Amino acid sequence: MEWLGALIILSVTTWAGFDIAARYKKRPGHIRQWKNALQMIEAEMVFGQSSLWEVCENLSLHLPDPIGKFFKSITEEKEYCSDFSERWTSHLKKHWSMNALTKSEWEILTQFGRTLGQHDLEQQQKQIQLTLHHLDRELNEALEVCEQYQRMARGMGVLSGLLVIILII
Repeated sequence: MEWLGALIILSVTTWAGFDIAARYKKRPGHIRQWKNALQMIEAEMVFGQSSLWEVCENLSLHLPDPIGKFFKSITEEKEYCSDFSERWTSHLKKHWSMNALTKSEWEILTQFGRTLGQHDLEQQQKQIQLTLHHLDRELNEALEVCEQYQRMARGMGVLSGLLVIILII
């Protein structure tokens, strides 16, 4: 029975370590997807002269999950929307747990959502470029952190399980 308990403890802590490592690995990919979404927003708004609703509908069809789901949820029940920035923030909050992003990306995307649709095309394009610049900085940081902490998280999962087993026995 002791060995079964030890095996369960080791399995759970190892799984937790690998789960944390997977979040570190997914973060750069999710940042890249948001950058692609912003570039598509810029192209649709500037060159296609599309409305925000049309842009969000197109993005929901062309982007992978979880970002595609975010844009799909924004377009649902659009006739009841009076403030797009509020809608952006509330849906970002609702879908945030599906992302592997950090608080700094949250702040960048929330700030972008506050400006989305509030300015003329030229100012909107500048806001998109500024947001892309911030996401570039976060992407570089995420790539460095990924390499450094991914292996450490896996190792800490296994080692913490072994420590708990040793302390119990």
